[in-house]
Amino acid sequence: MKSLRVFDKIQDTKFDFVKHAWKFAIASLAILLAGIIVWIACGLNLGLDFTGGSIVKVQIGSQLDEGNAYNTYADKIEDVFAEYGITISQMQKEDSGESASISVRFQDLEGYTAEQMSALVTGDITDSLTKALNADGSNTNFEVFESQRIGATASSNLLSSAILAILISSILILIYIAIRFELLSGIATLVTIVHDVLIVFALVSIFRIEINSTFVAAIITVIGYSINNTIIIFDRVRENMNNEKVASQGSNYVVQISVKQTLIRSLYTTFTTLLAIAMLAIIGVSSIQIFLLPIIFGLIAGAYSSIFLAPALWAIMIKNYTDRMKAKGKPVRLSILNKKKKDKKDDNKDVVETTIA
Repeated sequence: MKSLRVFDKIQDTKFDFVKHAWKFAIASLAILLAGIIVWIACGLNLGLDFTGGSIVKVQIGSQLDEGNAYNTYADKIEDVFAEYGITISQMQKEDSGESASISVRFQDLEGYTAEQMSALVTGDITDSLTKALNADGSNTNFEVFESQRIGATASSNLLSSAILAILISSILILIYIAIRFELLSGIATLVTIVHDVLIVFALVSIFRIEINSTFVAAIITVIGYSINNTIIIFDRVRENMNNEKVASQGSNYVVQISVKQTLIRSLYTTFTTLLAIAMLAIIGVSSIQIFLLPIIFGLIAGAYSSIFLAPALWAIMIKNYTDRMKAKGKPVRLSILNKKKKDKKDDNKDVVETTIA
């Protein structure tokens, strides 16, 4: 329990979250720049869902469950595909008993049409796999078949749908926060979401993680987690803006107090979630790891941006707004930035408005 109390001491920090925000912004830009460089030099590691390709099942049967048989068969399968210049994207064990098989996912060879690839798989590659894995015909359960074909059209539609889903969700988030809080909070949150998504893309590019349909699900998950963290902080910001004593000391002070008040909650939530996901990533199969690694990146980016970037951005925008209003000689009132509902008991009374310093 003593180790957890370290988090409690962090809450008493004197760190200025607004003053030093530019340092964290530079760190994010450095990661994004590195990701762009790797992307330009090597491209993204797109999976079959976005490039098109085939999934071939090599049914071994009960022999696959014996000892270290999977690794032996997997090595031989990889060697066969390498002879045809095909790099396997993903290989994993499926089913058990007589139906135990190895699923092999790979992209089409450059210049090959769908028909040519299908003919190559069902012809030469099937023959080569049979010779390498069941030359004597003793394994009566052995079979090679193309279980699924992902065409270029389907992959293109999936990519378009994924981008559209992310755009629509971002717009709806902006509208929700603008109504629930106020417009500047919505803009800061939207910028934070874009930041988190770009950071995940950059890290995925740097570490050459495959981008497939599960990656899209991971991005949506990251967006949900990021907005949750940010809303918690902005909810506290709204409460403090409604506190005349706190609000009168300026937006920077409001952000400083609000972040410190929610800091422990953010750290606890991020730490426990990361711990559970990290364990799944370590002990899980490769397909789960491909899904979880981007989420781990997103969880860290989401906590990072919601604490160090979003509140500071909001404070900067509020300050610019108040400066413009003061330059025009107009009073700056809290009700302009944060709509307050009148107390039902005082419907006929004016709402008390607090001038922001």
